[in-house]
Amino acid sequence: MGEHRRAGGSRGISRGLLVLVAVVVVLVAVGFLWSMLGDRVTKQGQDAAKRCVEGDLTVAVISDPALAEPLKSLATEYNATKPISRDWCITIDVRPADAKVTLEGLTGTWDPASRGQYPAAWIPQSSVWSSQLTVAKPEIVDGTPSSLVTSPVVLAIPAAAKEAMDGNVGWIELPTLQRSEPAMRQLGLPGWGSLKMAMPTGPQSDATALAAQAIAMEVSRTPSGALSVEDATSPLVTSTLQAMQSQAPPTDLGSSESGVEMIAAQPNPAAGSIHAVPITEQQLYKLTKDGANAGVVSLLPTGPTPMADFPVIALTGEQVDVASRDAVNTFISYVHAPENITAITQLGFRGGGALPPPTTAVDFPVTPSPMPPPPAEAQNAITETLTRRT
Repeated sequence: MGEHRRAGGSRGISRGLLVLVAVVVVLVAVGFLWSMLGDRVTKQGQDAAKRCVEGDLTVAVISDPALAEPLKSLATEYNATKPISRDWCITIDVRPADAKVTLEGLTGTWDPASRGQYPAAWIPQSSVWSSQLTVAKPEIVDGTPSSLVTSPVVLAIPAAAKEAMDGNVGWIELPTLQRSEPAMRQLGLPGWGSLKMAMPTGPQSDATALAAQAIAMEVSRTPSGALSVEDATSPLVTSTLQAMQSQAPPTDLGSSESGVEMIAAQPNPAAGSIHAVPITEQQLYKLTKDGANAGVVSLLPTGPTPMADFPVIALTGEQVDVASRDAVNTFISYVHAPENITAITQLGFRGGGALPPPTTAVDFPVTPSPMPPPPAEAQNAITETLTRRT
């Protein structure tokens, strides 16, 4: 017969089970302590960041004058969020500046006394300027510039010519119209003479160089793709653009905007000294939206449409620290947010936000074939042809 357990006896607890329980208790305690330590370290880091242990840092962004006002407003809102970059308290400072002056400073010697703080980013009107900078001084350009917003290049023309020219004039026809009175008559504009198209190269007149790129692309019969350096420097393109420039009437201030004002002031458009001037759609909208410069309208020539692309050129080098570069990237992301970009597109720029209502001068048509931006060397060749003194 088997033995019976003694009364009041109990089954023994396994030693292995006791060890396992002890290990679990220790792990839970260690985890709890580690979590508390992690929270403390995180809180200390957050507190240190809130105190901006490195101090205050003003980050300069130089902008095309047309963009400066809305960007300054967005920067004010952004700065109110108390942004921090690498333990620095950031203040974004947007200021307008002429593109030619900025390019000269970046490729030469930057004088803070006359030019202000060295920028961490530059946003000119178009890649006409980023192309020149990346070729002249590539070591200070951080990556490939990206477009903030865009604006198609149009021709500002008298309203009296709109019906005859709209849909019947492409970039390819402009050289012929400029030198041929019969060509204008065939459009249904007798008495106008040849097309008097200004080609200003002064401040805020990137549209001229961009229009010239479109003309060069059409004249050289460039297939699908961007205008090549070989085409941009070909005798046909060079001679065509030089002839157009030599025949172009001057504008009062050497700018596209002054050309619009000249067209508007002419009592007899056909007999006027100027019939057309390249300009960005946004510039023309700004000049005409309040009913000023009545009688001037936009013409979108057929063919690939050149675009002012407002590239964000992030700068690098000894004068731009990592915190400033990070701060600019974060600010540009803030600008691109749907609720913020509309503050810019409502002024007539094209981007991720809503456009303003059409006006009698600018109706914001669809641009089905934006022109691919040429490589930097091709853009520079066109710009050099237009500005070359003969």
